[in-house]
Amino acid sequence: MPSKAAKDQMLAEIERLRTENHHLAQRNCALDEQYGLMQRVVQSLRYSKQSDEIIHRLKRGESHQSIVDWLGRPMLPSLRDVSPESEQQLNIAIDQYRQYWVESRDPCYWTNVTSDGILIEHLVALYLIWVHPSHMLFDDEQFIFAFRNCQDTYCSPPLVNAMCAMGCHVLRSEWRGDEDVGRGINYLQSKFIDEVEGLLMDSEASKMTNIQTWAIMFLVELSLGNGLKATAHLRFATESLMEKVGPNEQADASAQISFWGILTLTIAWSALIYQKSNVPVSPYARVFDDVPMDQVSQQPWSQRDASGDCNNDGYNLASAYEQAKLHRLAHEIALAYYGIRGKFAVELMIMIYDRLLSWRRELPMGVREPVTEDDTSHQLLFLHHGHSVQYHVTVIQALRPMLHLQDTSETSEQDIRDIILEHARTGFGFLQKYHEKHTCNRQSPLQLFCTVHICDALIKCNNEPPSDNDRFTATEAIEFALGDLGEAQVGFPIAGILRASFAQAMLEFKSLSLPDRVRRRLEETARCAPHLIQNALTRSTYQQPMGQVLATLDPSLQRDFAAVLRKRRRESDEG
Repeated sequence: MPSKAAKDQMLAEIERLRTENHHLAQRNCALDEQYGLMQRVVQSLRYSKQSDEIIHRLKRGESHQSIVDWLGRPMLPSLRDVSPESEQQLNIAIDQYRQYWVESRDPCYWTNVTSDGILIEHLVALYLIWVHPSHMLFDDEQFIFAFRNCQDTYCSPPLVNAMCAMGCHVLRSEWRGDEDVGRGINYLQSKFIDEVEGLLMDSEASKMTNIQTWAIMFLVELSLGNGLKATAHLRFATESLMEKVGPNEQADASAQISFWGILTLTIAWSALIYQKSNVPVSPYARVFDDVPMDQVSQQPWSQRDASGDCNNDGYNLASAYEQAKLHRLAHEIALAYYGIRGKFAVELMIMIYDRLLSWRRELPMGVREPVTEDDTSHQLLFLHHGHSVQYHVTVIQALRPMLHLQDTSETSEQDIRDIILEHARTGFGFLQKYHEKHTCNRQSPLQLFCTVHICDALIKCNNEPPSDNDRFTATEAIEFALGDLGEAQVGFPIAGILRASFAQAMLEFKSLSLPDRVRRRLEETARCAPHLIQNALTRSTYQQPMGQVLATLDPSLQRDFAAVLRKRRRESDEG
């Protein structure tokens, strides 16, 4: 849709919603009158021989007033006089009207928030293009077919409303310079959220589309900065998924995509808040066991809109498949650091490190590297930015605690520090590339966490003054993080809270020497109420809880790990 036309349509829809909201009280009288008209229609269905004609007129869309005028009889004093048979007839008429939506493939079938079908399709498309590739929580092909044909096995009103609520985050980024539009989108999003919560209140928890909805609501609430509420949503989705028994209403392949998508999301979030995830997944479990492997390796990427059109080629299922494999390893690290498995000794660390390197080395070409230098599609940027940055963050979080052990040597500490810095620098390069191509206002909320972890490691793990050959300075990394998160917070308020927590962490890092202008900027940014940070991050900071982690490490881990790596280098040189 052209930008100006989209904006005009959005402004018109927002104005309609505002007017509706401001005049609810004034409409009470009109509603009372309409209630009386409905009484008249229902009673006529009972007593009139023209009930078929009444239903025909309802289906045709005639107003209650016009039907009453056509009937020409006085109104009933009360609906208590209406028989169950008449109510049933009226319900049939309503069902016939809903069938009209189905026959016309009207997106309004899925939500009561807005009657603008184009807006609904646009928000769903924003979700499918900018969110779904990062978190594949459902089978997109099956969803699109069900959405277009008003079928409820792979689509549902709660699911569509949740996708629209998440789409509002991206939409807000598109109109980042217009405060009036921003306020209107906020109101629109709140209505979608209310609709989801109302629909899910008495719904069946084990229904797959409801489980998918709870997972998307995690992303919605986390993006808003409500991490505690979001975590509860994700936990409910995960537990409902694990407790689901009996035959699945969705095909096995589709159910596997949702299973691994939701579990991957749970593991990723648990790793970022340093908790043991509640998923019983073996690090050797087969990913997408029921999905044909030829689909995983060859199915083209589908940046789809709500009409089902594909915008470019790539590797959709391969992306989700590799991400699930990566987070199996993140789950293993979390179990070692935050679970109850005894001391984290060198054998386990070497095994995890080797498997991380193997994961990266064995990535398919289309996932690991750009097909062409000029390709700037979101698909490729997601694959390389999303996978690569998450990979580097996973390695950094696995190795960084060893720098805080007391039983160490200067050589072994520097060896590990060099590895961490190599991953931080490479990750930072991906962040810069993504920012140059697409800015940062369409990243997923979990990718925003990766930004602060990369920049934090880049600054704090470099214990030497930067040289002329360094690809970064601390000032550059700080200004990048503040700018990146500041831009993203227009669409994703969580970015603003992460930005404040990052600024606080930099100010607390006493050995950091910064220009006065950068320090003043950090001081201004760091102003954030502690309870807002706690609510957003579920903790007081984004940083690893080293006191908790160190208690799980073998005291000689740093020395032993560095010794194994040095031995391997010698053998490689000799061989």
